[in-house]
Amino acid sequence: MSSDAQTTRDDAVEAAMLARLEAGEMFEDIDELSPRYKEILRQTAEIASISEVSVLTWACTAYPTAPDIGAKIAVCATILDEVGHAYHQGILAEQFGVDVHSRAFKDDIKFIWTWPIMEVPIRNYIEFVVMQSMLDRAGLHWTKDLELHCSYAPYRRTLRKVNFEEGFHMRHGNFWTEFYWNHSEETRAMVQRSIDWIFPFGVMWFGKPDNLKTRPEQLKYKVRGWGNDFMREKWLQSSCAFLKKLGADFPAEFDEETKKWRITMPYPMKYDAENYAWSQEQCTHDEYWQHSRKGGPMRPGAYERLRREEWGDKLW
Repeated sequence: MSSDAQTTRDDAVEAAMLARLEAGEMFEDIDELSPRYKEILRQTAEIASISEVSVLTWACTAYPTAPDIGAKIAVCATILDEVGHAYHQGILAEQFGVDVHSRAFKDDIKFIWTWPIMEVPIRNYIEFVVMQSMLDRAGLHWTKDLELHCSYAPYRRTLRKVNFEEGFHMRHGNFWTEFYWNHSEETRAMVQRSIDWIFPFGVMWFGKPDNLKTRPEQLKYKVRGWGNDFMREKWLQSSCAFLKKLGADFPAEFDEETKKWRITMPYPMKYDAENYAWSQEQCTHDEYWQHSRKGGPMRPGAYERLRREEWGDKLW
């Protein structure tokens, strides 16, 4: 087929597909998708699957501080769940030509991308459960959007199991965060210190504001139904309501006029991964993401251990 004929065919597929999307249809067959739609799905699934793999080495850092066998099991179960998330999303990504094994185990480590906090060791088990409460809550909004709105039906089904488990992680985090908040003055101070460190990462979890979003076609092709700003707002209202009930301090205040929480921290701002601290000075979004992509203290060692399959050698 000539290049002109192929272009004409692709344009026809694209037009037909967009018309069906506007009519609210979903797609089951990958062969019905236009090349551009396939590429958007490929990018989405690839980023998700590789970032899930990186949770292994990060969550393992909480294990030595787990106070009893139940807590140790909770860390191991979380890791096992995340392995499953990587597996299921990896299978989907491979449908679009991604070699997940090569991306995780063979490609240059400097090209592996994950959420910035996952390259910073977890200091203690209390920080682990606060992260579950705050960041699994954020991850759940991200993946729930795909389950509810993705126009590629197999992706929706892939996320059902993922979201059930992410919801359990969040509830586990909520329960034990509240437990440690009320347990003693010492554990309450540890919870507060964890919130101080983790809360801004939750704000940044959803990427750049919609007007700066680098993948707007996710919305055009109905791969997503929620924009970054909408998900960030959902996370903020949910997180602040929980923290208010707890009685903790956090960088947001309730606006009586709008009946919503709004952040009072500089947004965005840079962090010091070595000292678990935030600058408290506003920077640009480009500056924040350039800073975060430099990696944390666990890069590259954690990925090297993963590739030698040493990530779990200290479990049990």
